[in-house]
Amino acid sequence: MNESNDLKEKIVLEWESYDRPHKVWTKEFYSSVVVIAFLVSVILFFIEGVMPVVVVWALVFMLWAMNKTAPQVTKNTMTTWGLRSVNKFYDYQRMTNFWVETKWGTRLLRINLVDSPWHVVFVIEKEMEEKIKEEMGKVVPFMEPEITAMDKFTKWLGEKVPLE
Repeated sequence: MNESNDLKEKIVLEWESYDRPHKVWTKEFYSSVVVIAFLVSVILFFIEGVMPVVVVWALVFMLWAMNKTAPQVTKNTMTTWGLRSVNKFYDYQRMTNFWVETKWGTRLLRINLVDSPWHVVFVIEKEMEEKIKEEMGKVVPFMEPEITAMDKFTKWLGEKVPLE
């Protein structure tokens, strides 16, 4: 009889957080982005035509829209079977590894998956971090990804050419 109870899904942890990291950008940042987008658009227009220009400005619009749309507070649940958030379920069997990092002053739980969407990000509170790492570590390996040459270059470029 106990074995059938072990098969039921049980809640291990629950927390509420924003659905994505968020940073409010300054006018200087947007000015820099528009100037860079304009220069890239001119170059791409003469090389390839209109379509790359449309893509560049779609990305600029997406950046602006995401900044103007405030993130929503969501309820996240860690169970004995996996993680639930916003009516989506990610089971532990699909997870390859996880790690925790900071972006824009926000702690993030990052999880790699074996299939689509390949990568999931949860915003977590500093107080919950150790509990989450302990519980996740029981079923999924804690492993930070290697820092690649592209990661180093991106960090260097961000430091040398700040947009704000």
